[in-house]
Amino acid sequence: MLGSKRSGGGGHRIGAGAVFEGTLRFSGRVEIEGTVSGNVVADTAEGSEVVVAGPGKVHGQISAAIVVISGTVEGPVRAGVRLDVLAGAKVSGDLTYRDLQIQHGAVVTGSLMPIEGEQVALKLVANSRT
Repeated sequence: MLGSKRSGGGGHRIGAGAVFEGTLRFSGRVEIEGTVSGNVVADTAEGSEVVVAGPGKVHGQISAAIVVISGTVEGPVRAGVRLDVLAGAKVSGDLTYRDLQIQHGAVVTGSLMPIEGEQVALKLVANSRT
């Protein structure tokens, strides 16, 4: 499962088995099933989305409007709109977010920092199975 599907413009993909080294700059949506050793940064935060799928790994900073993680991230994550850490995800780094969901079964090592300005409640999901 790669997270939500958006209608409209296409996205970018780092496929399983692929290795990308360096800073990955993008606009729109990027799905990572392979490994990125470097930062993943949206050119414009508005409307951007990063999905780190189950087999995906990022060793570096992630910055986008929406970030969905079900794989492994080693580095800080900044989500200007929403950050979803799904069951099975492993995140080692500080999380900065406006809206946060961490599902049961996810492992997060680092601090949780809401974006300044508006107060947003932390959402803890005990069981998201439907």
